[in-house]
Amino acid sequence: MSDGRVVVRGRMAGAGFCVTDRIVATAAHVVRGRTAQDVAFETAAGHAVAVERIDVDATIDVAMMWLVSSLPVVAPLAEVLPSSEWCVTARPRGNDPRLTGTVTAVDHLIDNSGGHEMSVLQLHVREDAGQYGGYSGSAVTVDGAVVGILVEQVPERGAGNGGPPRSANVLYAVPIAHAVRRFRLAVPVHSATAGPPAARQLLDPAHFDLDEVKSGILAAKAAASQRRVLAFAMGTADPVVVHRLCDWLPPYLGELERKEWINLDPVSAAVDAAVKSACRYEATLRRVGVVCPVRVDGAPAMHVARFHEQVLAAYPRPEHWLVLLYAGEVPHPTGVVPLPPPRFVPADIAAWARDVCASRRWPARLAAVWTDRLLDEASDGTELSVRFTYEALQDAIRLLRQDPAALRRDLEEESER
Repeated sequence: MSDGRVVVRGRMAGAGFCVTDRIVATAAHVVRGRTAQDVAFETAAGHAVAVERIDVDATIDVAMMWLVSSLPVVAPLAEVLPSSEWCVTARPRGNDPRLTGTVTAVDHLIDNSGGHEMSVLQLHVREDAGQYGGYSGSAVTVDGAVVGILVEQVPERGAGNGGPPRSANVLYAVPIAHAVRRFRLAVPVHSATAGPPAARQLLDPAHFDLDEVKSGILAAKAAASQRRVLAFAMGTADPVVVHRLCDWLPPYLGELERKEWINLDPVSAAVDAAVKSACRYEATLRRVGVVCPVRVDGAPAMHVARFHEQVLAAYPRPEHWLVLLYAGEVPHPTGVVPLPPPRFVPADIAAWARDVCASRRWPARLAAVWTDRLLDEASDGTELSVRFTYEALQDAIRLLRQDPAALRRDLEEESER
């Protein structure tokens, strides 16, 4: 999981963790009164990521920070049952304890420090640290899934010896399901009775980088009118990239269904057939969003423009997002947002390896060895191939899932040569 520290003007202010590859949750009081320019998120691997915007809800003391680039390790989210064993892995300082304990209540009603009534998880904590400052915003996890956001410590009753007040061994956390609903994030929260959810720790290449492309998509969505149509010119017809982007989009656009490719070719009659194919999505758009990839290589620009105009006319106000992805080298119609070409650089892979090693508490030296191995597999001889990079990541993810201990031993042996 990408947990880490929230840094305000160079000073550690609290903790945070990724709920998507671009959104970090923390306690609202950690960033109270701050602008995005004041704040950065420092991962457990030690690299800082700038913040683009901050959404705050003081009534539940939760904030969501939108990052300018993607982080690869995202934990599953789940509800929790009373008496579950919990832990917090984020630490304000390197020698601070890891917090553990038991969930004693899942719907405890309190007036928080801001005077707002809210329902929280009540946590009994085993580690007597006297004070738990700096842990605010941490992910409370059960069986590897995030169940809450740590927001408040409880002072000891009757303490009055003149020194700083000690905290009791009780902490409060906002249930993660409450935060997801409040901020309208299209992220699944698994039932507490369904067993531990499958890990999302990057073990899905959709969360790996392509930052320039993803930033272009999110900027277009933010600028879109109430008409839920987005159109992009990708400049590539590689289905791998389209597939990965479709896997990445749901937390930001809601549930989506990816349709089969539509082909536009130089034959004029093909435009009418392509429009007819795209106009069959009306029933689907009443249920979920639709991604429609369109190959335009070799098609005259006027054909692409006619196809685009007729599809927009067919869907004046869709109930869910319609995303048109034009793949191929051709002048794009008015209203279509050009996206930068997808590419990876060695720094992307190095950051991925550092984050995954940090999330598993592996020695940092292993990340360098792993990076060299992945770079060798991902290169086409002159640069990093997008397709080869995804294949190298898939192989690495399979090893992480099947036998992480064996992978660690292999990297350690390689580091000692």
